[in-house]
This record gives sequence, structure tokens and C-alpha cells, in this order.
Amino acid sequence: MKKLSWHDGVHQYDVEDAVRYSPKTLFQIHQIVVHPTFGVGFVSEVMGDNKVELTFRNDLQRLFLHGRGEHEEERRGERVPPDEVKNLLGLELGPGPEEIAAEREKRQADEEAEASRRKEEKRLAAEQARAAAAERREEERVRKQQEKDTQRKAKEDEKKRREEERERLRLEKENARSAAKQAKEDEKKRKEDEKTRLAEQKKSEAEQKKHDTVAAREAARQDAENRKRDAEAERERKLHEKESQRKAKEAEKAKKAKDAEKAKKAKDAEKAKKAKDAEKAKKAKDAEKKQKAKEAERAKKAKEAAKKEAAKKAGAKKPAKKAVAKKPGKKPAAKKPAKAVKKPAAKKPAKKPAKKPAKKPVKKPAAKKPAKKPVKKPVKKPSAKKPAKKPAKAAKKPTKGKPKPKKK
Repeated sequence: MKKLSWHDGVHQYDVEDAVRYSPKTLFQIHQIVVHPTFGVGFVSEVMGDNKVELTFRNDLQRLFLHGRGEHEEERRGERVPPDEVKNLLGLELGPGPEEIAAEREKRQADEEAEASRRKEEKRLAAEQARAAAAERREEERVRKQQEKDTQRKAKEDEKKRREEERERLRLEKENARSAAKQAKEDEKKRKEDEKTRLAEQKKSEAEQKKHDTVAAREAARQDAENRKRDAEAERERKLHEKESQRKAKEAEKAKKAKDAEKAKKAKDAEKAKKAKDAEKAKKAKDAEKKQKAKEAERAKKAKEAAKKEAAKKAGAKKPAKKAVAKKPGKKPAAKKPAKAVKKPAAKKPAKKPAKKPAKKPVKKPAAKKPAKKPVKKPVKKPSAKKPAKKPAKAAKKPTKGKPKPKKK
């Protein structure tokens, strides 16, 4: 069978046959049931083992027990009036427009009453707060006054305690002085008693000495024999002790020898380790020295190369300056001799141009003069000693960064 929804079921099934839920009541299919928790529902299915399926609002289905009553009246159950069922359904289905309006007016009245009540409560709370604040202020004033009284009392107690302490110290000093005086008197009396006792004791000792002389002679003989026996026993005991001490010393000596051997081995191992470390450090230092020597050699070579380069530059520049001094108006002529020095084979072509000057006499005679002069000058300069020294000085001075005012 197709099961109806909760809304269709509660409107379709008979409300007159509604019962209140109880496990003792026996339910039938499609019977209206009023549950105390889930509200109004109906029996959608009857199962075995005294179980039924009830459908409540929003199609909520739950299994419940039924038919557990012992007699017929309990199984019939408690009938619910139709008006109560309708009221419950009305609450579950929702109120009507009139009920909503009445409920709204009632809610507004309740809100106004609540607002007035809250306002009154606020006013009462404010009054109570003012009263509480006044009471707190009064309590604070009383507390401060009590604190002042307590402090004043504490100061008075402290003052009283100090006076009592001074009085106690004064009494202690007086008692100490009286006790010292009494002790001196007691000591004086004790010394006098001691003198009398010593005199009596000396007298009794003199008498006893006379009495003991005879017994002393006999006792001396007996003591001599006893001392002889004791000396023999003491000699044997000392021999035994010496033997035991000798054995103990030998054992101690053997132990010390073992300990010394162990210490020596440990020292040898430490020395070997230190020697290895020293060898490693020495090798590292030697490598570092070699590296520094190599770097110094490289720096020295670089400096020498720089000096040579500077000397070459200075030697190459001087002939150009002399040529300029003789012929300052001809700048291009100073460049050509430099090329002629690099190519000394310029003598052969010197004859060939002699045939061509006939066509262009203006340009070629100018080329012949500079060609002859630079050839003679570079030949003389290498033999001279002075120009060789000058570039060396010129190479050193630029390294220091000083100008050359005299040459300029």
C-alpha cells in the first residue's frame, strides 16, 4: 500500500478515533495517535512483535511498541477528544490570520510592558548603584580610617617594644656585671680550697710514698720480669709488622711500577701524536712559504716586466721628441720615421723613387728628407748610455705618482 504524507493522513483519517500513545495500547492501521513528544501522528504500518510505525509532522517516521496491556481496557487505550486533536493540529499546522493579529497585539503589549519593566529596573538599578557607591565610599573611608588607626597602633607598639628592648638590655648588662662579680668571688674561694686540698694531698702522698717503697721494690722485680716478657713479645710483634709492611711496600711498589708504565705509554702516545701534529703543521707552513715565495716571484717578475715596458715606452718616445724639436712644424714627419725603424729595408726603395720624381717633384722630395733623418738617429741612440738610464728613472717615478716638472 502506498503510504500517505503526514498532512494528507491527518486530514483524511478519522479524528474521532484518536488515542493517546502508550505501549500498552493496541493500535490499528491509519489510526490517529497523539504522542507527548512528537505531537499528532497516524499509524502508517503495523508490524510483527507488537511494533508499529507512526508518521509525524514533516513525514517523520518512528517505530514504537504497542499492545503490551494485560487486559482489554489497557489495550483499548485513552481516547483523545476531537477538539483537543484539532487544537493540536492547529498549533502544528500554524495559526490563522486573526490568531496571528491577536498574537502580534499581545506580543506588542508584552514588549511595551517589558520595556517599562526594564526601564523601572534600570532606574532601580541606578538607585541601587548610587546607594552601593555611597556605601562603598563610606566603607573605603572606614577602611582608610582603620588603616590609619592600625598604623598608629603599630607605631605605638613598635615604640613600646623598643623601650622594652632597651630595658631588657639594661637588665641583662646589670645581671652580667653581678654574675661576673659573683664568678670572681667563687674563683677566689675555689683557689683557697684548692690550696688547702693540695697541702693535705702532699701530706698523704708522703705517707703513702713511705708505705709504697717496700711494695715498689717487690713490684720492680716483678715488673722487670714482666717487661722482659713484654719486650720479647713486642720484638716478635715488630718483626711480624715489619714483614707485613715490607710485603705491603713491595705490593705498592709493583702497583706504582705498573701505573708508571701505563703513564709512560700514555705519554709516549701523546708525544707521538704531538710529533705528528707538529709535522703536519710544519708541512702546512712550508707549503704556505712556498706559495708566498711563488707569489713574490710572480710579483717581482710583473714589476720587472712593467719596468721594462716603461723603459721601452720612454725609449720610443724620446726620438720622437728630438725630431719634433728640430722640425716642430711637421707633425706627420715624426710618425713616418717610427715606421722606418721597424722596417730597416727602406734603403732599396730609396733608389726607385728617384725615377718617379720627374712627374711629381713636389711630393717626393718631402718624403726623402724625413726618411733619411730617422734612419740615422735610431742607429746612434742604442749605442749611447744616457738614454738607457733616463727611461729607467722615468719608469720608477710614475710608480710613485710624482710629476716631472724639470723635463716639461
